[in-house]
Amino acid sequence: MKAFPLILAVFFSLNCWSLDVEATPFAVINEVLYDGPGSDADDVFTELFGTPGLALDGWSLTGTNGADGSVYRAVNLDGGVIPADGIFLIATLGTALGGVDLSANVDWQNGPDSIQLMDSGGRIADALQYGDAGGFNAGEGLPTTDVGAGMSLSRDLFGTDTDDNLADFLVLQAPTPGSGPNLTTVPEPGSLGLMVPGLLCLAWLSSGRVRRRWTYG
Repeated sequence: MKAFPLILAVFFSLNCWSLDVEATPFAVINEVLYDGPGSDADDVFTELFGTPGLALDGWSLTGTNGADGSVYRAVNLDGGVIPADGIFLIATLGTALGGVDLSANVDWQNGPDSIQLMDSGGRIADALQYGDAGGFNAGEGLPTTDVGAGMSLSRDLFGTDTDDNLADFLVLQAPTPGSGPNLTTVPEPGSLGLMVPGLLCLAWLSSGRVRRRWTYG
């Protein structure tokens, strides 16, 4: 019977999380490789993470030059749909990668530069600044690292999004196009770590103050 309180805590923790997730369809930049180890066209990719079934008609990706703030490339995402696993992989036409959802020119410039994900209303849904371009930074929060050839920038396994590129993006020596970062260790919470939020969530649910957040994330 000792496992029962833990099972209850897990149940309420999961349900508490599910009530507070984004109710509006969203998409963010999840992983980018912009400098291939050889010919860029064979290796570069941009990976989005978003709501399964979200149609990307009217959405686009733009590359902004860190030298002067000008947009040097715009990639139309019309016809794309976020698949069931939430991972949408974009690669160049001559790529050697498998599982590509859209072929487009995502051979972004080496940094310091930035990439913006624009929604169908022309708003910035997400942005990534790699390398510090000073007054021409166009990402979120502090810029993340300008990585070397063959490495990618990726959110962690949990898709952390604090609107700060330096905090949110990891440097991956071995990129993971189409699958998310291959982290070797994922912390496993103890029973107390699950029980406390579970009990707090139970109290919150009992108060009747349940609402949904409507945000891009």
